[in-house]
Amino acid sequence: MKQLRSILTLAGFFALISTSALRAQEFIGQHSSNYAGINRATFNPSSIAGTRYRYHINLVSFNTTVNNRYFKYFRSDALFHPFRNAYAESDMYGKSKLTGTLTQGNNVNVLAELRTPSGYVGVGRHNWLVVGFQTRLRGFVQGTGVPSAIFDAYKYRLDDGLTTASTGSFTNFTMNQHSYFETGLTFAAMPLRLDGLIRLKVGATIKRLSGARNVYLTIKNANYQVKPLNATEYVMELGNVSYEYGYTQPVQAFSLGSLFSSDYGSGAAVDLGATVEIGRIRQHAENQANYIARIGVALTDAGKLTYAAGGKQYSGSASKLSITQNQLIDIGNNAVKGLETILGTAKPTDYAHTTTLPRTLNIDADVQLAKAFFVNATWIKPTNVGTLPAHLAQTQVFSLTPRFEGEDVEFTLPVTWWEGNDKPTIGFSVRFGPAYIGFSNFGALASKAVQPRGSLAYFGIQLWGLNDKKDK
Repeated sequence: MKQLRSILTLAGFFALISTSALRAQEFIGQHSSNYAGINRATFNPSSIAGTRYRYHINLVSFNTTVNNRYFKYFRSDALFHPFRNAYAESDMYGKSKLTGTLTQGNNVNVLAELRTPSGYVGVGRHNWLVVGFQTRLRGFVQGTGVPSAIFDAYKYRLDDGLTTASTGSFTNFTMNQHSYFETGLTFAAMPLRLDGLIRLKVGATIKRLSGARNVYLTIKNANYQVKPLNATEYVMELGNVSYEYGYTQPVQAFSLGSLFSSDYGSGAAVDLGATVEIGRIRQHAENQANYIARIGVALTDAGKLTYAAGGKQYSGSASKLSITQNQLIDIGNNAVKGLETILGTAKPTDYAHTTTLPRTLNIDADVQLAKAFFVNATWIKPTNVGTLPAHLAQTQVFSLTPRFEGEDVEFTLPVTWWEGNDKPTIGFSVRFGPAYIGFSNFGALASKAVQPRGSLAYFGIQLWGLNDKKDK
């Protein structure tokens, strides 16, 4: 089991506490595909009812935020850089310098998600009943009240020669990292099917959550000065710092039993959804989705994770702290040890914690304008409120996606509006047979001028078997 390797460097020394925020967990573009199979069930569990597949298996899928430095350092940093072992102290994948926040302003929004083997099977005529299982590791980085100096330290680093000198002060800056593993059972049914008129689908996923660790840092107030050490390297000095930080438990040895151990966090969650497909196009390919309009509504991630007492919490003040790029990297590699080294461990108190998941309302409308050509509109709206680190947040997202889909090839061009950004982002995804890859903000990867710098990047490999009878 692996943990989100903080892009923490974002929040500079603090943020690095390895935070986590989810701001759109879906594979933007592919999430609406009729060939997404079990991966679409995370967006709406009812979507897999009446499937054209006898079975569908996700071998592996990976989703993370990156910026355009990803390609610059691709040869020297591993592909899975945002993850590291949650239960070991060693850094597995090189320096944390590739991830990017999805939104602008004073919020940090980073994620990484590894979908491990999952799948479903269809039962009965027209696969009116579908039973599936899901497994995935999720890591979130979330920050609020992020000062511009710390944001720039993340975006440009303190040793790339791009940082500029600055001074100022800030208050109420919080970073939070959370990573956990979930296993789920999905049940979807199609109680109503009137050929050529309407199909009604309903579904639910029940999830067991296994928390790895929750770490947070709050800077209540501080002065800062960013100044050069030499031609390319800067240092960030903090003065009159008032802080608080904590973690749910120290790093521990890991085994499969850890997924259900009381030494780690545990919890439960549920996804609920319904889908209606209306109409039919005449002389349509029998093995492809055939409807004029599809409307889906789902409530996802309704649940929470609870950690038993065993963690530590610290608070205090410091007259002066000096932060270098190497210290940022150290905190990114091991948030707890890095914070303890810099801020100290005086007068600890026990820290038990409950975190609410990023509950969202997911609504999408899919219209087939021509055979195999669709336009999808998706709205992801957060339905929980709270402050860090007591909850994980989902930014409101709206996307409009033209899509050409076939059994062997698929192409999407999602245009996405993220709450907090001035302009929409334009991405793309392609699928050839069982493999697919996509980006939510391809322009940010090609040009430094495009803001925000972050993009969701994902890829995956899947297997499926179509029904022997072409009754779809």
